[in-house]
Amino acid sequence: MTVPVNLKKIVPSVPEVAREALIVLGGILIAAFILSRFPRLRDWVASQSVTLKDDKGNTLWG
Repeated sequence: MTVPVNLKKIVPSVPEVAREALIVLGGILIAAFILSRFPRLRDWVASQSVTLKDDKGNTLWG
């Protein structure tokens, strides 16, 4: 038994993808602006991140 697949219902259209990309980019720019204006908040966010190091002390992530 096969299920008919309508790709237009699954794959978003170009305008939908572009709209979501602009929303994400706008959020990143707003976050960068806010963090640049509040150094204590920037330091707090940095302290909440995870840093992964290997056995030689090289930073792998973070």
